[in-house]
Amino acid sequence: MKKLELLALAAATAGILSLTSVSQDAQAADAAACVRKEFKTTLVKDACTKGGQAEAKKVMKKFLSTAKAKNPSVKDCKSCHTSLSPEYKLTPDALTHFIKAGGK
Repeated sequence: MKKLELLALAAATAGILSLTSVSQDAQAADAAACVRKEFKTTLVKDACTKGGQAEAKKVMKKFLSTAKAKNPSVKDCKSCHTSLSPEYKLTPDALTHFIKAGGK
């Protein structure tokens, strides 16, 4: 009888842990998704499709390193963004800076 109770307890614990794990994975996936759904640039759109916000941030940091040399008005992330995480709101001239720096 005790073996049956232990087995039931173990099964219940495993079930709760698996549900918690699935819930955390879903939350992580939601947190990792790009906030923006409409894109004016293929660079960011492709990055968001490939790996969400983390990939977009990685791609933009790489782009920024070359953008500084091509467009002197681009100095850092705040050159094009009024605010950063989680929404990364753009300045009115962000797209102009991006294109002048060679972005697509």
